Amino acid sequence: MNNPLEKLKEHVGSLPRSQKLVVDYIIGHYTEVGFMTVEQLATKVGTSTTTVMRLMANVGYSGYSDFQKNLQIVLREESAPQIRLEENLRNRTHSEGWRRHYELQLDQIQRVTELNSEENLAEAVKLITNARNRYCTSVRSGLPVAQYLTHNLNRMIGQTKLTLADSSDWADDVISFSDQDVLIAVSYSRYGSRLMDYVNQAKKKGTKIITITDKLSSPLTPYSDVVITCPADSLASHNSIVSSIFVVDYLISALSVEKSESISKRLTEVDRILKDMEYHVYKKRE
Repeated sequence: MNNPLEKLKEHVGSLPRSQKLVVDYIIGHYTEVGFMTVEQLATKVGTSTTTVMRLMANVGYSGYSDFQKNLQIVLREESAPQIRLEENLRNRTHSEGWRRHYELQLDQIQRVTELNSEENLAEAVKLITNARNRYCTSVRSGLPVAQYLTHNLNRMIGQTKLTLADSSDWADDVISFSDQDVLIAVSYSRYGSRLMDYVNQAKKKGTKIITITDKLSSPLTPYSDVVITCPADSLASHNSIVSSIFVVDYLISALSVEKSESISKRLTEVDRILKDMEYHVYKKRE
């Protein structure tokens, strides 16, 4: 497969100006274009769908979908762990690793505050607060985020369950989903197909969807009522969950303020039960 971005660069010199503008946009925003419709791309560039289609023909594609299919292959390859590891190890010395890690995570927390408005986060808190049932789900690297959120929501307000999108067991739950429920999905590239299936089925039931993901171009975005964008870059091959945990921790805190009285009563009762069980260690054992 020829890299579609390289094909655009090869042909750009012979293209009319209107098509060059489309090329400029695609190259600068190719991660988003990989999941845009032709109408969305034309609108972003400020041109017509006809111009986009003519561009595709001029660079050797049968249509926009043919070009996009090849672009998505490139995106999957770029997201592959071994590719990310090779890229991150390039021009890096061992001595600078700790400092670079600190600076990267600090930058990502800063970016997450810029990418997500207080209004957007407040809407997520509202959906969680008003839901009859809450379901948190993820696969692989996103699971610790979903687990942390599930534990705290269930402890504070109850009616919260962790479901594993990689398992088919969620099908038993989704049949009873309704517009009174909320599904919180955590997903980073490369996005799991089973998670997509789960969110799709929940959406058909009218369930509200909150997505915590690394890019607005995530394929989960079209299904979502609220999208919370959390950069997930790392110095190695993995998706970092630091900025996601930062956001989830805020949601938990905001919810505590929103429902402080009822949460206080619930936590008091939970604490009584734990004390009856002698669950915590209050003194050193002999």
